[in-house]
Amino acid sequence: MKAFIHHKAFIHHVEVRWSDVNAFGVVGDATIAAYVEEARGALVRELAESPAPGAPDAPQTIHLTLRQRIRYYRLVRWQSAPLRVSLRVLRIRPSSVELHGIVGEEKTPFAEAYVLSGCWSPARRRPHLMNSAQRALLESYCETTPGGSRAG
Repeated sequence: MKAFIHHKAFIHHVEVRWSDVNAFGVVGDATIAAYVEEARGALVRELAESPAPGAPDAPQTIHLTLRQRIRYYRLVRWQSAPLRVSLRVLRIRPSSVELHGIVGEEKTPFAEAYVLSGCWSPARRRPHLMNSAQRALLESYCETTPGGSRAG
């Protein structure tokens, strides 16, 4: 298994709650998906705090998970230390972002997730374009390869 280290990533820590484990002391797959969703939610809250410079208040938007695929590598058991969820931006589109997530520890991944998240305006009933400040924030979590192109 290759090493999974994101050098430029949004990092979120989640507590493994006792209620997250089954009778065998193992965290269920659906809970791992919820950990990824919790990290994505924290990133979305950070995006919401990035209004466009000089722009009036942006319309109310929601960020939807359009697609999520998870690969599970090893069992997650209850632990007192928080789990680390890192999210790296793979691609930024006008109204969506593709993310690569790792659940685990820096050199010990338990699961890997690919998420497509879309920005939606309920008032307008259509996708909402991200502003330049939001794009800049997302770009700060986007690694590039030695040739200068985006990783992913």
